[in-house]
Amino acid sequence: MPSTVVRKFYLLQATRSVGFIAPIFTLFLLRDLSFTVVGTLSALSAAIVVLGEVPTGYVGDRLGRRASIGLSIGLKAASLLGFVFVRSPLGYAALYVPWALGLTFASGSIDAWLYDTLSERLDAGEFTRIRGRGEAVTAWSSVVTAVGGGALYGVDPTWPFLASVGMNLLGLAALASLPKNRAYRDDGRGGRTAAETFGVLRRAVARPSLRSFALYVGLFFAVLSASTTYVQPIAESLLETAIPGGLPVGLSLGLLYAGFSGVTAVSSQRAGWLEDRVGPRRLLIAVPLATCGLLALPRLVLVAALPMFVAQRASRALLLPVVNARVTEAVDDAGRATAVSAVSMLTRLYKLPLAVGAGVLADALGETSAVAALGGVFLLVAAASTVTRPLRLLEEGEEPGGDPAT
Repeated sequence: MPSTVVRKFYLLQATRSVGFIAPIFTLFLLRDLSFTVVGTLSALSAAIVVLGEVPTGYVGDRLGRRASIGLSIGLKAASLLGFVFVRSPLGYAALYVPWALGLTFASGSIDAWLYDTLSERLDAGEFTRIRGRGEAVTAWSSVVTAVGGGALYGVDPTWPFLASVGMNLLGLAALASLPKNRAYRDDGRGGRTAAETFGVLRRAVARPSLRSFALYVGLFFAVLSASTTYVQPIAESLLETAIPGGLPVGLSLGLLYAGFSGVTAVSSQRAGWLEDRVGPRRLLIAVPLATCGLLALPRLVLVAALPMFVAQRASRALLLPVVNARVTEAVDDAGRATAVSAVSMLTRLYKLPLAVGAGVLADALGETSAVAALGGVFLLVAAASTVTRPLRLLEEGEEPGGDPAT
């Protein structure tokens, strides 16, 4: 039976679902935009995240993780509301700014809050299991909201965005019930100055094992993120050809995304169990290689998109808790939000050229070609980087916050 604080964390995670808009977001944009413009907007979002990750991670470390998460919820709600009214490329670009900043405010703070709370009240060794189950709660929430979002899209394309705004506002109520970490209860602020926070980042980047680990997993998550842009148009083609039916496109995609969310939920719930039995090293080798191999298959056989869709969702759900646990263990407590944010920053940095290049390729050769190319990029880079041993962080056995190996 989870403790009260863990149940409150799960409640917050339930409200973080974007299920209402996930099944229809790209189709919504493609009403007015080309793949190239959609890819450019995605790159813009990534650029904002790159610029904002460390400063917002500092906010989480210095001013409090709950305040940072609250800012994230508010910014995302404002962005979602704007999609109800905007139809121009410049308008969409303006809405991507608060959305991207909202992502940065949450990216390191949630993991840092959870890790410190478990250290203070329960057991930090439970981080991967509880974080994975938290992702599962978000996914199960998305099972319901994805179907609702698809149905709402068929009535009015803007209604899923209004429903998602309401979900974010519920998140503020859930956030208010979470306790502060000890460092922020004592004097209302964290103990690091800005210079000390950037020192955490500098030491992490200077540490070869953490740097190469972040580059490897960052590229994989960037490929996943860029490739999911094309799920909806590929799925629409699949529904129209290989799996014909009479349901509206929005509802069909909602049901499909509900299935994806179920896969994500199960994968997240089993992340800790699988890590214990297989080991993080094997997971971080096998899962990215298999997933990126599957990205090429729909280019040959369209129906192969179904296992590709499953792999995209399951791989991220399995690996994200494992990766974040390794990073949070590698630095001391006050700098955890900054360190996790730095890894997220690398992911977005990789995504900049990937998103734009894939958009251009999708307009020229089709979306399945773009997705196949993204998978090929990771496989080539992973093969070329084996000499740097990108997973040696898992071999070090250092204490959290330890000095770089000499």
